[in-house]
Amino acid sequence: MSKKRWFRLYIERWRDGTFGLSPNEIAAYITVICELYDNEGMLIRPDLDLMARRCGMRPSSFRKALEALIERKKLSLEGDVITSKAVSEEIISREKLDEKSVESRINLAGKRNEIKEIRRKIPSNTEERIQNSTKPSEVSALSLSFGESSKTPALAAFAKRREMYRRKG
Repeated sequence: MSKKRWFRLYIERWRDGTFGLSPNEIAAYITVICELYDNEGMLIRPDLDLMARRCGMRPSSFRKALEALIERKKLSLEGDVITSKAVSEEIISREKLDEKSVESRINLAGKRNEIKEIRRKIPSNTEERIQNSTKPSEVSALSLSFGESSKTPALAAFAKRREMYRRKG
């Protein structure tokens, strides 16, 4: 399966989770989160200077923001590895969703093949239906052959219009 280049962002969770963070901390957080998603949930020996430049921050400011995020338990640092519980949970959820999607596509392809097979087995009688279709003159003759009581309002209106055209022509 191809590498996922997206993640779900729940607006309320993001807003509530970043409440009280400084702008530098928010910039560092989203940058680290994106890197975590891009690396399947773990950053091993990340280039903090590069990430600071991506945020438009000095490396010292980025490190300070990163330390604040770790202190607030938004991110975890174990040795040289940065992780996030929320990112890990979302990656697992995304994998389950992908499995269901693959299953659904397989089932849909099977059903389409069944339908194609059924259609292939049924003979086409289009030409026969065209040849046997009733002509407008036959319809008016049919409508006149029925008693007035058996006509529907639509059929009665059709018969009346047909009769008017006949009188004019």
